[in-house]
Amino acid sequence: MAIQGVRWLAESEWYYSVTFARGITPEELAVRLGASPGAARATATAREAVALLSDPDVGVARIGQAGGWAFAAEYGEARGTRHDILTAVSRAGVETVNFDPQAFHPPPLFSYAAGGELLCSFGLGEERRRWGTRPNLLQEDLTAAGIVLPTGDYLRVSAERHQHRIAMSLGVIERHFGLTLPRDLLEHDRLPLAVVSGNPALDSLGSNA
Repeated sequence: MAIQGVRWLAESEWYYSVTFARGITPEELAVRLGASPGAARATATAREAVALLSDPDVGVARIGQAGGWAFAAEYGEARGTRHDILTAVSRAGVETVNFDPQAFHPPPLFSYAAGGELLCSFGLGEERRRWGTRPNLLQEDLTAAGIVLPTGDYLRVSAERHQHRIAMSLGVIERHFGLTLPRDLLEHDRLPLAVVSGNPALDSLGSNA
């Protein structure tokens, strides 16, 4: 059975940002992240996408749709992690969610924007510190899951339980927004690919749209 939801990210080799958008197509999401219109013609595996990262300013996105949300998995320069860009993507009634793994500067970050406004953002594992115009958006969900405690502190676990702890927070966000990201689709299948920053050559991918 294919693994759905987003909690599996915590137990994977999570090195890419994922931006979800509800209200636009995957192609429009790529454009709002910086791709040229019609750019997502070639397809690529995750490995092929990473191979295109020729310098620190290059960013590519593999796009798709699942559970009523368009998604873009960004490799390299991930524009969806920037709050100014995420809020711009959410203009005109669109909802957006971004997960930023922060591989070199934990914790991973969650951000939610809608209608051109950052509503809620926090670090997974540091949920007591939240920002945005509606920082308490997920307060009840986090409390019900035992992540935010009645004292106002947040659940702390041992290093051995760290991945499970991150998965708990991802689960809260998954349920609240109805997010899903099939693991096999993202990690093994070919998906349409677009350049969102920089200009790497795509010739090596061939004509496999």
